[in-house]
Amino acid sequence: MADIPRGRAVCRLLPSVSEARGEYRALTIGGELTKVVRWMLSGSPDDYPRGIVAEWVGDPGWRPVEFSPGADEAPIVGRRVADEFRADFEASGSLLPLIVDGKESDEWFLFLVEQVVDCLDLGESSEPEWDGVIRKSVFRPDAVPSGLPVFRVPQSTKLYWNEWAADRLRTLAAPDVETRLIWSADPTRTPHPDPWSF
Repeated sequence: MADIPRGRAVCRLLPSVSEARGEYRALTIGGELTKVVRWMLSGSPDDYPRGIVAEWVGDPGWRPVEFSPGADEAPIVGRRVADEFRADFEASGSLLPLIVDGKESDEWFLFLVEQVVDCLDLGESSEPEWDGVIRKSVFRPDAVPSGLPVFRVPQSTKLYWNEWAADRLRTLAAPDVETRLIWSADPTRTPHPDPWSF
């Protein structure tokens, strides 16, 4: 695992809108996301997502995106990024092989975040919206799992990335990923006004 800086800050990872991305293609799980969210909400082993089917979007000749935050609950990861970040991914969850072109892939994975940590300051955070988004997330600094790259909270299915991991992934998956600051223990830093918007 990577060295973990002392500063506590939590981010959202999202697809970059930079023109530097050029032409690209990406895997998407479309309606299969329902399986992931169902398991996140129930926690039942019977609902654990298996056999997630992914489809390519974009011209086959274009560059494939190796890390896609996609829907905020289920990042898609290519082999190179998976190998370089494997220990960190596995500290927070599992890399599940995707079904691509009708067969289980050894090159493409769904990253399923299994670590759920009760660390929100409920009095300072906003209530979850119908889709699980918490517009204003304030964390109890002593409860933030800064050793994990990413975690979920019981009140939402969205993923919260510790800044050290978000920065590392942003560099590793450049130019396809950007970050937005959700919260910082440093009062001089200003969170993004709407980190979950597009």
